[in-house]
Amino acid sequence: MNNTFDNNFKKGCFAALGIPGISLAASFFALGALFKNSGLNAIQSFLSTLIGFALPGQVVMAETLIVNGTLLNILIAVFLTNARLYPMTVNLVPVIRQKSRPRWHYYFLAHFIAVTSWVYMLSNYDKITKESRFSFFLGLGSTLWILSTFATVIGFYAAGILSAKVFVALIFLNPIYFMCMIVSVLNKSHIVATVFFISYFGTNSFFSNTRLVSATCWIYFWNNFLFYFY
Repeated sequence: MNNTFDNNFKKGCFAALGIPGISLAASFFALGALFKNSGLNAIQSFLSTLIGFALPGQVVMAETLIVNGTLLNILIAVFLTNARLYPMTVNLVPVIRQKSRPRWHYYFLAHFIAVTSWVYMLSNYDKITKESRFSFFLGLGSTLWILSTFATVIGFYAAGILSAKVFVALIFLNPIYFMCMIVSVLNKSHIVATVFFISYFGTNSFFSNTRLVSATCWIYFWNNFLFYFY
């Protein structure tokens, strides 16, 4: 690797160690506790984030295990939950593409695409030169992946120490973070209103056990959000 790649990779790593990394690690810390309560062991929890690295899909997997869902139930639920990563990847790759790089580099990089890294990159790519974006995102995404993997294991072992309410609060830190990032780059008032409306009613519906209302609110939010970016 040349010095330019090293420098941009390090910049991506340092960016991940800020608020993006803290918020994502907090959510995976809570996920580790959920895994323990769902019956997974520490190795399985570790491998789930190491190989999967998709928080909503992992939550769905854990909740399906808790209600004794079959392997087919888990497969379909996780597949549908993680389908959002396809349009995210299609949207991001042209931003970081370099003609000199072979295609397999992008297949490798796709593993590090998560909402946190995706939103951060789309919010800041215009501040990074075209030639530097691949290495910057590799540093950003891989650091978030490593932090999340270790946070999952730590959360697993901390499950019996902290209150359940603390874990619930922690798992919402990352959605709050990327919604703030979204609002900061929006210039359409109806989209901004949608973000705040869904944040309030979706979260309150979740805590009041009206999960169907909560799910409907968040689906409506994502439809508006993806329509804006695409």
